[in-house]
Amino acid sequence: MKRREFVAGMVAVPVAGFVRPEALPVRRATFEEIGSAVLLTLALPTLFRRGDKEALVSIDSGFDTTLLFELRLWRYGVREKIVDVEHTVKLRWDPWKRRYVVRAQTSTGWNKREFELRDDALAAATTLKRVRLTSSSALQRAEDGTGPYYFVEVLALRNPLLGPKGRLAERPSDRGGGRDLEWFSRLVDVVAGERAVAEETLHLRTNPFYLPPR
Repeated sequence: MKRREFVAGMVAVPVAGFVRPEALPVRRATFEEIGSAVLLTLALPTLFRRGDKEALVSIDSGFDTTLLFELRLWRYGVREKIVDVEHTVKLRWDPWKRRYVVRAQTSTGWNKREFELRDDALAAATTLKRVRLTSSSALQRAEDGTGPYYFVEVLALRNPLLGPKGRLAERPSDRGGGRDLEWFSRLVDVVAGERAVAEETLHLRTNPFYLPPR
């Protein structure tokens, strides 16, 4: 059995020279290293708000509700993006089985779970549980417990508006201009509320973490 390690997390890290991502609210996440993979666990229950009756009725209609999670792993303190990861979840009521069905897309296909209670299905659908971010070999290990640090930018969308190729509709700033333009574009989007169109959108970042030495 491969060695399993927990990735150490940090709540407070000096942020000198690192301004743009601070516009994003921070949500506490858990990071693990299992085998050669770095995994993320993060709950985002506010994708479905308690007073949003229309969203709950839509689930009970029997049609799929799609949740798209765009994950971007960044090195903390510099504008260095490590990897982009997409995670898709579909949620619906099955009138024949009289159960709620949650399907999550994985590298080997769709993983399906069934629930009797809608609240349990919602909790499962809005929790990223041990989602693979990258190989641990792609990150630099901390030799003395002082970093380097990493964090994940999360864009979560409920029923996003997709383009003709099944991707989120692009804006001109998405098609080039380098990392500085990308960061500035995302910051403007957060402040102005002009992110990709969806029924509900969450844009946040996780607490920083580092990969401990073996």
